[in-house]
Amino acid sequence: METYSTFGECLAAILNALDLKCSKLAKEINVDPSLIYKWLRGERVPSYDTTYIEQISNYIANKISNSFQRKAITDLLSGYGINVSEMSNTGLKNKIMMWLQEAQGYSIKLHKKMNSEKKYKIDSVPNITNLIKNIDTGTKQNHGKANIMNHDPGINGNLFNDNVQVITGHEEVIYSMLKLLKQAHRKPDSYDDKILITFNSETGILFDDMDLKNKCIHALYCALSHGWNIIFLIRLSNNNQRTIRIIEDLQVLLPHGNLMVYYYHKACDDIFALNDLCIVPHTGALLGFCSKIGQQVDRAFLHHEKTSVDTLTSYFFQQLTFAKPLLKAYPSYKTPEFQQALVEADEIPGDKYVFKNGLSTVTIPLNLYEKYLNLGNRTEQEISYRKFMHKKRLESFESQVKYYEFRDICFIESLEMLVKNKKYTFDEYYMLENRTISNEDIVCHLENLINMLRKYDNYEVAFVSKQDFISLSNICWLVKRNSGVFIETLNNDKLADNNNPEMNFIITEKSIVNAFHDYFLKLWCHIPDKNKDKRNSINYLQLLINKINTEDKTR
Repeated sequence: METYSTFGECLAAILNALDLKCSKLAKEINVDPSLIYKWLRGERVPSYDTTYIEQISNYIANKISNSFQRKAITDLLSGYGINVSEMSNTGLKNKIMMWLQEAQGYSIKLHKKMNSEKKYKIDSVPNITNLIKNIDTGTKQNHGKANIMNHDPGINGNLFNDNVQVITGHEEVIYSMLKLLKQAHRKPDSYDDKILITFNSETGILFDDMDLKNKCIHALYCALSHGWNIIFLIRLSNNNQRTIRIIEDLQVLLPHGNLMVYYYHKACDDIFALNDLCIVPHTGALLGFCSKIGQQVDRAFLHHEKTSVDTLTSYFFQQLTFAKPLLKAYPSYKTPEFQQALVEADEIPGDKYVFKNGLSTVTIPLNLYEKYLNLGNRTEQEISYRKFMHKKRLESFESQVKYYEFRDICFIESLEMLVKNKKYTFDEYYMLENRTISNEDIVCHLENLINMLRKYDNYEVAFVSKQDFISLSNICWLVKRNSGVFIETLNNDKLADNNNPEMNFIITEKSIVNAFHDYFLKLWCHIPDKNKDKRNSINYLQLLINKINTEDKTR
């Protein structure tokens, strides 16, 4: 067996596969947790004369108590070419130990090589003493602030005067990130066109100051528009509010095809939780971190030297090896595939919650749905297929609503627009193609919704003001328990390009599905009772119908 993975990489992979904490491992082998972190970061390697690897292997093997854990570890080892089929826990322990020992040998060899190279390169390092002196002096002179005199992050500003700039203060870190992103106004190099950003810290780098956050998002939008690819690497935690806020912050950027979002779960007692990266190729790399656990990113090192940027880039991609794609994208030409996925999700038993800038699709009766389809320029085959899909969704609703909760949150403004302008706020899967509809069709839809509210005890609709949910107004989402989150973006944001098509996305990662589920219930609980009371909802819908009928009579 020969491996070219470091000891830290192998250990991190094992802990991640079994969702084991560094603190537990440290306690088991009787070492300080900081030593485990140093192993994982590649700063230290267990020496040959210690029993740490055997102790670690024993601990790992003893933690395998079910078939799911066994599959996780065997899949991991198999991915590295290690045959572990039909093996006992003892045999599995031996394979783990051999793998870690090989990685140990490889890491020790690397450390020796690096130490040897350092002896010959020490004279080429810039004046370290002066650099440290300048950093110390600059920090004192600026009372802990970064050396950024102009807070207006202009594109042409000279950002990089020193090899390493020390940034102090949350606001200063964000300004530095903003300046860095603004350097990406040009068309990127075809061979190096990826902006790299992490969301590791618990509070997040963009969460608080709305103005700064919007400026950074605008800068990211401009970079995407100029052809840059952007990779976000998100560390997921048990903080559901944090998860939702990250997705909310990214919603404006989602329609771009050159945005990639990956995730990994917290591992090893949040080994990466205290630092965040923003890297713009050929420009610089910002390494931010929290000076206190649980606080904002309030410290950073700004690098622009190629060696430093390349090192941090390698570090980013090392983290990326443990990540998975967060979103599966469906542009407009893949609408049928997205609709198919929705149908499959609807057929899985479970609660279903919809937050939408308009009425839920299942409230459209089948005959009206077919009529809408016929208004467009479609083939008989497409009409037949989409009608069939809609029928299946209605059938799934009918069969499950007796046993599970179905709740919708809908903007009052969307209903008012429907009645006044004869248009749906959100054109479901480009069904109507901006065509106006008749009062008769609107009444048919609203009456069907009233009948559903009366007929099904487990079906509820809350009518709310858009102003109360302004941060969510450009995104529609549906969460189906035990299935996934379905996100539909609305291309009406002031940042958006009108030529950029709406995009649909699916998230199946369990923790995010649960986060959206819990988040919806939280939103629901904060809605006043009068806005979600069935009797009030029915009365409101009836008033809209009466308004339409009165309008017809006066003509």
